Amino acid sequence: MDRRLNIGLVIDDIDNFFSNQAAIGAEQAAKALDANLFVFPGHYIGKTDSRYADKKYEYQYNAIFNLPTERNVDIIYILQGLICSRAEMEVQTRFLKKMPDVPVICLFSDFGGYNSVTFDNRSGLNGLLKHLIVKHKAKDIGFVSGPVTNRDARERLDIYKDTLKEYGISFDPAKVVYGDFSMASEGIVEELLDSNDNIDAIVFANDSMAVGGYNALKKRGLVPGKDILIAGFDDDVFAVSLEPPLTTVEASSASLAYKAVLNAENYINGTALRDMTVETHLVQRNSCGCDDFDSDVMCERLGLTENGIDKDRFVKEIKSYLFNEFVDSGTVSESLNSFLCGYIEMLGSTDKQKSLEKMDNDFSQLLRTELFVLSTREKCFNILQTLQSKAMDLIEDDKERINVNETFSRYFRRLAFSGILPAHSARRRTERMQGVINRQVGDVFLVENQNEIPYEQLLGSLNGIGFKKSMLYLFQGNVKNQGSFDWMPPASILLKAISDENGLRSLPEEQQLLRTESIFENEFINGDGRRTMIVSPLFVGADLYGLLVNELELSSSYSVSSAATQLSVTLRSLFMIEEQNKVKQSLQISLERFIRDNTKLEEIAQKDELTGLYNRRGFISNAERVLEEPANQGKVAVICYADMDNLKMINDKYGHDDGDFALKTISQILSESFRDMDIIGRIGGDEFISLAVTGSDCDVNSMKTRIEKITKRYNQFADKPYPIEMSTGIYKFKIIGKIDIYEMMNNADQLLYQEKIRKKTGRQ
Repeated sequence: MDRRLNIGLVIDDIDNFFSNQAAIGAEQAAKALDANLFVFPGHYIGKTDSRYADKKYEYQYNAIFNLPTERNVDIIYILQGLICSRAEMEVQTRFLKKMPDVPVICLFSDFGGYNSVTFDNRSGLNGLLKHLIVKHKAKDIGFVSGPVTNRDARERLDIYKDTLKEYGISFDPAKVVYGDFSMASEGIVEELLDSNDNIDAIVFANDSMAVGGYNALKKRGLVPGKDILIAGFDDDVFAVSLEPPLTTVEASSASLAYKAVLNAENYINGTALRDMTVETHLVQRNSCGCDDFDSDVMCERLGLTENGIDKDRFVKEIKSYLFNEFVDSGTVSESLNSFLCGYIEMLGSTDKQKSLEKMDNDFSQLLRTELFVLSTREKCFNILQTLQSKAMDLIEDDKERINVNETFSRYFRRLAFSGILPAHSARRRTERMQGVINRQVGDVFLVENQNEIPYEQLLGSLNGIGFKKSMLYLFQGNVKNQGSFDWMPPASILLKAISDENGLRSLPEEQQLLRTESIFENEFINGDGRRTMIVSPLFVGADLYGLLVNELELSSSYSVSSAATQLSVTLRSLFMIEEQNKVKQSLQISLERFIRDNTKLEEIAQKDELTGLYNRRGFISNAERVLEEPANQGKVAVICYADMDNLKMINDKYGHDDGDFALKTISQILSESFRDMDIIGRIGGDEFISLAVTGSDCDVNSMKTRIEKITKRYNQFADKPYPIEMSTGIYKFKIIGKIDIYEMMNNADQLLYQEKIRKKTGRQ
């Protein structure tokens, strides 16, 4: 592929930790491939997550799922297991069939007919159940499953049954209840407890449901880890902060997404494995009855045996544990290598004090890297404790043992303090973001000229909170989304404002009109480097105003949702003010018409300077006037959307004077093809549009033939080394009642798009 690969990632809520980590893993892989990553974050398909149950218009986020097309992504990855975790199979099928005709890869769930990358649920869950049965002597183990429609839920339940059988424990259906993977599991846990008096452990199919389990136990005065053993699955961000911390299974969404995206070219070429899996591991904490971290289990995982240390395996396994295998280079990896090699040298050194000093320098360097962006302090703590424990097993001299223990005590202390500054910084970032947005809103409403919305001000300072580029797109007209599954966004959109390293700017009207599918790649997105971009819907209620597109590092995505929400509310207020101003202006104009004749000035304002045709404003105004005339009711009309072919080639090869000549020729062709009474305009750089009221009927094919014949004659007369041609989409309709000119233009644009596809196909 000559150009850079465009990878689409369709996810649920970007503020969900599990999904956010998956996006970060995908971004790491996209960087390794030097590919663009375009992120489409919606919410959920099917039954609403309990977090959104009382929010009527949360479905608006799912409008994002309709934006990927064959023209903006080469491959698409879908967090199917999350987005559709509560949806019936029929709904899931419809959802997947709406995706563009590119390779579609399902993540966290397999689906018939599609490639998938899923977790090896068995390795982690079997280890967890074994831990409960062997170490804690659990016999009566309850299981809180996810929905039966979910593949992971069914598989985890099967593993539960198989492991009980492996250890000679009979399966009892009464010990299984079914939830929906949400925190609203309190009721089903109470049912499980009511039906099983002697239950000594409960395993949850995910961590969110375990939260509801904790609440149910608290009501009964039962303490997890003491009165009853509790374990979850996923190792979600909140698991370690529960009281007591939740024993769970680490299922790294970052690792899974990284592995999947790294194989993008193989999927496109058809050489990737149809189904891939990622290992899961037991994460031992206190809710299962353990008093402390079991370093022996970690030693076994890292290959730290009594026979010595295999250096290569040792380093590889620690990286795998800390970074889930998606960090292979860079300062983090290099610093960790140095620290671990220093540790191995220290164990065999006769001068351990000198080796410990070197380790101390390496550890300081490691803490200055992005270690905690790519891993967690809990994992780092576990590794340090394991290294300390292994050193105590191998070092016999008491003085050396004391030095090593003191060194590791300093590491633990520094590790603890290293968490204070990031937490403070995160809080300051949040406060700063809110302050920036509030100031931005204030600046907008202080703008003196209230006749025009200062769109560039809406993006003010966003690049100061982690956004490299922000682009504000608005749909034309009043676009509503009532939540229909078949709703599709308009084919065209207006790029109103941009914020980037060059500052803030609004675009002139003639440059704003773009195809909706080009929101990530168009003439206003410059630079040769790869990009990560994320799109957010802008809406209030059923009104969908447009899209906010940000270029950023996904570690900064925490601020995207808040920025989009505030921007949506501000737009609503500005549109209301604009509507009020329009009413005032209308009254003012009516009064002024009695005083002066402003026809000539209005005509100039509505004309395109280069071609003499109407500009976008003039065309819309005159077209609406014609469509509203009572005399035209019941008549047939046509909208002709025309797009000049190869303008960029002419400009680049022959110069902008020839480009202007070609544009003026197109305007002359259209003027001759239509009548003097028809309305013709140039509404974009190379885009033209015409409206003709034809009476009772008209032949669209004859109109196309006439345009082509006149075009051929003009080319013969022009005698240029390049053809002056256009593609057209002609939409015929009947004028009945109130006609939405934007809808008619959109329909003609769709026909134009189909013609361009046919032309492209014919040239191949």
